[in-house]
Amino acid sequence: MSQSNVEIVRKSFAAIAEGDLDRLLPLYDPDIDFRPLTGTRVERGGYRGHAGVREYFAEAAELWEDLRPIADTMQTVGDHVIVFGHCSFRGRTSKVESDDPMAWVITVRDGKIVRHHVCRTQEEALEAAGMQG
Repeated sequence: MSQSNVEIVRKSFAAIAEGDLDRLLPLYDPDIDFRPLTGTRVERGGYRGHAGVREYFAEAAELWEDLRPIADTMQTVGDHVIVFGHCSFRGRTSKVESDDPMAWVITVRDGKIVRHHVCRTQEEALEAAGMQG
């Protein structure tokens, strides 16, 4: 099961990098718990469901001309796929580019992503996955 979970996560990263929500949303459970680092709902616990994911990416499109998560390594722990990598951004108005290290904890159950949690550090991701802390 863990290899199929990794493949689902790889497909989700490719869809996000291409801005293709029509390919992304079928990978997500209808009640997905989506927790990015930025967005209007971050302080209230993130975005919920397909409508929430659409809302987040609409907000992101206003700020970012380019938003690409890049997975360098992935490991599985139970239902979690822990991703270490970085995300490259280019501001829509400023055109300023950034490439920041990030980590993700993505939980897959029954072939669907049920939780997508973005973390600032590897340590934060490991703690979110229950591996340290």
